[in-house]
Amino acid sequence: MQLNFRKITLMITAAAVALLVFPAWSGASDLASTANIFLFPKPLGVADMVLKNHLGRTVTLRDFRGKVVLLHFWSVQCPACRMEEPLLEKIKQNFGPSGLEILGVNLVDQPQAIFNHCASNKISFPVLFDGGGFTLKPLNVGGKATAFVINPQQEAILEVPGFPTTYILDCRGDAVGFSVGPARWDHRMALSLIQGLLANRRTCISSAPQMFGNLF
Repeated sequence: MQLNFRKITLMITAAAVALLVFPAWSGASDLASTANIFLFPKPLGVADMVLKNHLGRTVTLRDFRGKVVLLHFWSVQCPACRMEEPLLEKIKQNFGPSGLEILGVNLVDQPQAIFNHCASNKISFPVLFDGGGFTLKPLNVGGKATAFVINPQQEAILEVPGFPTTYILDCRGDAVGFSVGPARWDHRMALSLIQGLLANRRTCISSAPQMFGNLF
């Protein structure tokens, strides 16, 4: 199978570049070292994904333009994911009314296992799985074991080196940063980042597409 690697697949690798680009802003390196959150040199476009929610309804990333989104890739069998879930729940409760959304994307487990996990752990943020031919494919790139989200056109659109991997999307749907492994979403610098992105939502709201009512 021949894969087409879009520029977006280089996002994780760009973390090292980001820290070099922002040496004058100590916050970039501090955010990485204290909260395990890395920023990109500039926002990067993210290809759309077609997913399904627990009701079987189709959901796309474009549906959430105008919001700040944590695109969170996880697995039922991931201990680090379970450790991070309470922090995600807390920031969803605190910032959800201001326009933060968390999308828990699971492309590896069976839907029933996903539903059981969410019920047992009282996960309130939307949990999504494949709804249109999206898969997670392990690959070796330059001697590095990683994985990529593959769309129906056989394009590698997002890198997911391990679970959890979370992309931070601004109100335009562009990725401004990411985390691999559990992030300290309760750290003051992580909270400041989210608050800043939410404050910038007013530049997007007027041009955001119409939402399809209550998807969840």
